[in-house]
Amino acid sequence: MKYEYKFRNTKGDYFIFNMSNIYSQWTALVNIVFTVAMAVLIASRWSDAHIFFKGIMVFGLCLFPVIQPVSIYIRSSAQAESIKDETFLSFDDAGMHISVNSHPQLIKWKDYKATINRPFVLIPIPDGQHAYILTDRILKGQRRELFAYIQGRKQ
Repeated sequence: MKYEYKFRNTKGDYFIFNMSNIYSQWTALVNIVFTVAMAVLIASRWSDAHIFFKGIMVFGLCLFPVIQPVSIYIRSSAQAESIKDETFLSFDDAGMHISVNSHPQLIKWKDYKATINRPFVLIPIPDGQHAYILTDRILKGQRRELFAYIQGRKQ
């Protein structure tokens, strides 16, 4: 079986990757607990607070649901703009073939490191130094199939 993908990651791809990174760890629980605590604090202390503290409370409430995603989107834009060339990845019985800027490379299955499977994103990590973000946009509905194929080849 052979899977082939030619792509250039977009701002949205990096945004999905970064957000899935944050919200697949314990960090997500901290974000949610802090936001709920700020909402409770605002509900209980709004009428007693000075205008300065009201501003701080509103900032705290907006920190994780608004400010964090906006800052991640800005960082994702910078990441996407730094990538100038298209990437070609293919997976077959020999291993993972990578071609960026006309420089081909083959990572054999015995040397292949890991694959991270998250909702909407598959991240092949062939050599421990490089990772490739494959979103559902790139995979066109083949995320589960490709992940199963890679896992089957690795064993």
